[in-house]
Amino acid sequence: MKTPTFGQRIAYDLGRELPEELHEWVIHDLVGHGAMERYLVRFIGPIIPFFALVLLFPGPLPLKIGLIVMMIVPLIVFTVALSYVWRRFRLIQHGLSPDLVDHGKCTDHERELYELRYGHR
Repeated sequence: MKTPTFGQRIAYDLGRELPEELHEWVIHDLVGHGAMERYLVRFIGPIIPFFALVLLFPGPLPLKIGLIVMMIVPLIVFTVALSYVWRRFRLIQHGLSPDLVDHGKCTDHERELYELRYGHR
């Protein structure tokens, strides 16, 4: 699998489209093993230094930490909630099938087999 150069990777992280020869890497990045972790790091990582600016405000430290937590928790919740939509958008942007996001989900038949084998009796 061909990987993007450093410049292509930065452009990709900022929302640009990669060339067609890197589509296999894009699929791995968006739906492969560890895709959710990479997504969270890309969205939350760059914002953390701005939260540190809260520590410069006057006031007691527990209040500052509370402010940071009140900002980080909704950020994480909305980031996780929108990951499905974002990954589908990125696949469409690269001309790939958005159904690839659902690739890891089990089918109804697999679910029925599981319930027959391990379900309530």
